[in-house]
Amino acid sequence: MVKTGNTFIDYLLLIITFIPLVPALLIIFQKDHSKAPFNILMVLCILDFIKGFSYQASLLDPINQNIITNIISLLELILFIQLFKNTLEKKIKDALKIFQIAFLSSVFTWFSIKGWGQNNMILDSLLNGVLISVLLLSLPPLIRERDLGILRSPLFWIAGGTLFYLLIALLLEWIGPCCKIISGPVYTEDYVFLSIAALIRYLLYLLAILVTSKETTVDT
Repeated sequence: MVKTGNTFIDYLLLIITFIPLVPALLIIFQKDHSKAPFNILMVLCILDFIKGFSYQASLLDPINQNIITNIISLLELILFIQLFKNTLEKKIKDALKIFQIAFLSSVFTWFSIKGWGQNNMILDSLLNGVLISVLLLSLPPLIRERDLGILRSPLFWIAGGTLFYLLIALLLEWIGPCCKIISGPVYTEDYVFLSIAALIRYLLYLLAILVTSKETTVDT
């Protein structure tokens, strides 16, 4: 377990580790797990819980933790693209499909050569940058489509929560020591900031589920 020296913060961080399970369980209890976009959101929440809990509980050595984190990061990128691709115009969607194949092929090749246990801040930032770009591209057509009903769109809140977290993560990575939560020395301040950003992220995911539970979901 990550120790900050403050008992309250330590327990708060532990609680935040389990927060991703809350949207996933709510989706299951509301029987939305077979509906898009909630089925993909449920998987994303479970993957993020696995990544966060394995680190918080110190279940793995640094190399194996890196392997888990790298695999889950790639899966999350694929799932987010799947989640938002249908909001894009056809030309952009076709270009994104080609880019996705080329980009993921390059990343898989790099990991196959260098090893999946690598902790590379530049590659991590690149993955986050690609995801941020996809989310930013999806917002304008999503807003145009839903107009005044945008606040009842689950994709809007999912995109907002994800963008907030990723921008905080990128900011922390580039203004100070590498804060990727997987291996090496733990920078406590960065971890606390990222945990708070994650809490806000999942609160927005919860809002997406609660506000839109009776709305027609978007096919992906």
